[in-house]
Amino acid sequence: MRLCAIALAVLLILPATGRGEDAPFYAGVERLAVAADVPFDTLVWYPTETTESPSQVGSFLLPAGPGAKLAAGRFPIVLLSHGGGQRGGNPLILSGLSAALARQGFVVVAPFHGTAALALRPLEIRLALDAVLDDPRFGPHVDPNRLGMLGFSLGGAVTLELAGAVPDWDHFAAYCADHPDDAMSCDHAPGGPRRTGRPIAPSPLPLKAIVLLDPFAVPFQRAGLTGVTLAVLLFRPDRSALPAEGNAQALAAALPHPPRYETVAGGHFVFTDVCAPVLLAAEPELCRDPPDVDRATVHPGVEAKIAAFFRDSL
Repeated sequence: MRLCAIALAVLLILPATGRGEDAPFYAGVERLAVAADVPFDTLVWYPTETTESPSQVGSFLLPAGPGAKLAAGRFPIVLLSHGGGQRGGNPLILSGLSAALARQGFVVVAPFHGTAALALRPLEIRLALDAVLDDPRFGPHVDPNRLGMLGFSLGGAVTLELAGAVPDWDHFAAYCADHPDDAMSCDHAPGGPRRTGRPIAPSPLPLKAIVLLDPFAVPFQRAGLTGVTLAVLLFRPDRSALPAEGNAQALAAALPHPPRYETVAGGHFVFTDVCAPVLLAAEPELCRDPPDVDRATVHPGVEAKIAAFFRDSL
């Protein structure tokens, strides 16, 4: 789950190649301010007929047309919750996936959680969704009755809660006491899940399907997953440092309905966008893949499966 703030400050998101033959749209992107006790921004990726013109945002290059005109029609919504290390995280690291979904006719709502504790992230998702629904530009073009969600790493826990799961923090504390070497599960959320907990469980959203990318799932036990009855697509990298037996595999076994379970080559961060070459030596955990894995070749298959899953489920 750790997305080092230093890496995020200098990470370069490489642009996708744009609309392919199998994509009905180009990708547009807009950044909206969301009102909250602690205001934050959200990215909105959407279908457009306008040719993409990638834009630079700090050290990030967004593979989409900023401010492009929305395509005609009403489109399903995919909420996106990114991962986060002890210093937070950033949705820009999943720009390629977000743009790919926009090209396939989805509106992707991806808030900047930053250093928000896990306890606050479901609320940020809800506020970001409300901001899009209330926005005069986006509201008429989205269909809230076709609502899905995608979560990477820590974002997987956010997604599960909004799908109806209830975490068991006593189990989580016991797991971490028994697995002192599992730092990725136990110590890499902002503030640490053991120290933040959750005083009030969030009410679920009317989601129809969720996608989980190597999710942080230790707190979720069978009894707390009975409310997750929707379609689930779960991806697990075969060499992830996030232990499968406490996370992806345990979750798959505990869900009331077996998820569609996909294994891909690579480590935990294989789903994130390709790092600039200069970062490979400085941030190997975030940027470097095993010698036989090229994340740029992994992404198209993952993106196609996610788009097809949401198309069939929403």
